[in-house]
Amino acid sequence: MARGRWALLIMGCASLIAGGLAEAKDRPHVKSLMPPGLTIPASSLRSCSGEDVLGNWNLLTFESSYRFKQPQAPYLFPYQVFQYSSEHGAKSAHSRTPILGSPDRVFEGVPLDLTYQVEPGGRVVLKSKGRGAVVETWSCSVAGQDAGATGDGTDLRRGDVVMTLLGSHGQALFVRHLRKIAT
Repeated sequence: MARGRWALLIMGCASLIAGGLAEAKDRPHVKSLMPPGLTIPASSLRSCSGEDVLGNWNLLTFESSYRFKQPQAPYLFPYQVFQYSSEHGAKSAHSRTPILGSPDRVFEGVPLDLTYQVEPGGRVVLKSKGRGAVVETWSCSVAGQDAGATGDGTDLRRGDVVMTLLGSHGQALFVRHLRKIAT
């Protein structure tokens, strides 16, 4: 029952996007889409806390049927890594080829342009460093248990994070599924 409700929620978010041309601004911190169909039991998710997002994360690769104004923009690249530091810094790196090496080494060359704050209810708010203007707001959930295996490496595992980018009216724009990178 809960699995069906979550699937309906994901499909509803997808229909909002599929109803027209999804537009994402060409900023390096706007991330990829995850297509509907990932079945996540609602009982296995809880809102993220600040401790949940700390560390280095890998975007699980998904194909997307959505169209963007800039289809070659970095945020649509299949390989992406993210870093949320204990000093509230947020960094990301994007590539068309697998990102090799230590995430910490990768992020040494990435400028710190964003800060983040995890608000009650799992909202992750990204702000531009220095100006403090809100750039993005994400609804963040963490998996408390493993979900059914998909066989393609994209199954939801305990500790994975599911983040939904929220539009200016609170609407779901797209979803990303992150897995912590072991250090």
